[in-house]
Amino acid sequence: MGRRSEGRKAWGVLRGDVDSFRIRLRRAETIEEHVRVSVLYKQFFAGELEVLCSQPEFWRKVTILYSGGDDFAVCGAWDALIPLAREMQRLFHRFTEENLKELPGLEGKTISMAVALAADTSATLAWVYEDAGTRLERAKDLDKDCISVLGRVLEWRYLADAAELKETLARMVADFGPTSQLLSELSGFYRKGGQTWSHGTEQRFDRPWRFQRRLNRVLVGAKDREVQKLRAHLANEMMGRGAAQVKLRPAGLVALEWARLTTEG
Repeated sequence: MGRRSEGRKAWGVLRGDVDSFRIRLRRAETIEEHVRVSVLYKQFFAGELEVLCSQPEFWRKVTILYSGGDDFAVCGAWDALIPLAREMQRLFHRFTEENLKELPGLEGKTISMAVALAADTSATLAWVYEDAGTRLERAKDLDKDCISVLGRVLEWRYLADAAELKETLARMVADFGPTSQLLSELSGFYRKGGQTWSHGTEQRFDRPWRFQRRLNRVLVGAKDREVQKLRAHLANEMMGRGAAQVKLRPAGLVALEWARLTTEG
């Protein structure tokens, strides 16, 4: 499955878990309601996950490890797992709106997920599966209705932003070959985790406008509107403009890593 991925030939595990599912069950007023809600969730994961994984964009690249009453796990090519997670979240949101709208509260109506990638060829399925579980637990401790992906925890709405920016970055690399180095340079420009920029750590990037000048040089003569949108997007992503406070929102960092993996090789 890893060999079928685009870019880096790697595989991983996606795990998902309904937020506050037990609280939702405890709120059932009767045994009948408890059984009805439990069956609804079980049927959703058993049915929707199998149908989704059989779709053309997924069926040769992923395999279901299990689907339970409130959680699931899928193994597959790394580049299929992130789109699969987005689609599962969309389907789950629609499911709760249609079947649980009369129930008060958000408990059991959102889902969190985590993607873990095999670090190298020696990684075992058991290890990557456990790593995905650890990442999922940490994500749920930080927030709900989110995904841990490529080293960051994002709300689902920001994963869509990362996907859009990734497409633009990947297109830049394809259209302007030398720009592939730009992904690594941009990643190094920002401290991971939104930490404070340490002056002198990377001398060539000790001022944000230096990167802007480099980006302008790389894109000289570029007419593509999407490329110009990227320039504006990156400018908007900058949280602080001073040498001591340059940050990039987590969605931007996910997009950079996503694009790097997609264009690798």
